[in-house]
Amino acid sequence: MLGQLNQLIIRCSFSLGKFIGITLGFLGCLQLLLFIGEKFKPYANGAVPFDLQNSLTSAEIFSQLDGYTDQAFVLYYVFTAIDYVFPLLAGLFLASICAYVLRHSLPRWYETALQKNLFVLLLIPALFDWLENMALLATIIAFPNELSSAADAAVVVKQIKLATTYTAQAATALLLLAGLLIWVKNRLSR
Repeated sequence: MLGQLNQLIIRCSFSLGKFIGITLGFLGCLQLLLFIGEKFKPYANGAVPFDLQNSLTSAEIFSQLDGYTDQAFVLYYVFTAIDYVFPLLAGLFLASICAYVLRHSLPRWYETALQKNLFVLLLIPALFDWLENMALLATIIAFPNELSSAADAAVVVKQIKLATTYTAQAATALLLLAGLLIWVKNRLSR
C-alpha cells in the first residue's frame, strides 16, 4: 500500500496535468471549507466548524454544540464530507512538490526517498485529519449526550494534525528553497 501511494505521488510529480488537477482540487476544497465556515456562523451562535478552531478544547465543543441549530448540523456534515477529500489532496500537493524538487535538485536524495517510500510521510497529516473528523463526528452524533472521550480524542488528534501539517509545510518550503538555491548556483556556474 505504501509503495502504491508513493508511486501515485511520483506520477503526480511527473505529470503537469495531474499536478494541476491536485492543485485545483486542493484549492477548490479549501475554498469550499472556508465558504461553509462563514455560512455556518449564523446557525451556530457565531462559531465556525470545529476543524477551523485550532485552539479548541473539549469544553468548547460541548458549549458550542448547545448553540447549533439543525442547519448547523447539516452544514457540519457537508463540511466534514469535503474535509475527508481535502487533506489527501493537500498531502498529495506537498508530496508532489517535494518529489519534483528532489528529482531535479538532489537526485540521490530523490532515489533514497523513492526506494524507501518516504514521500508518503507527507500524507501523515491527512491521517490525523481523518481521525479528528471521526472523533468529532462521534461527538456530534452522540450529542446531547456528552461523549467526552471522543471530544478529548478530537482535541488531542487535532494538535497532532496541526504539528504534522506544519512540519510537512516547513519541509516542503525548505526543499523548495534548497531547490531554488541549487538551480541559481547551477545557472551562475555556467
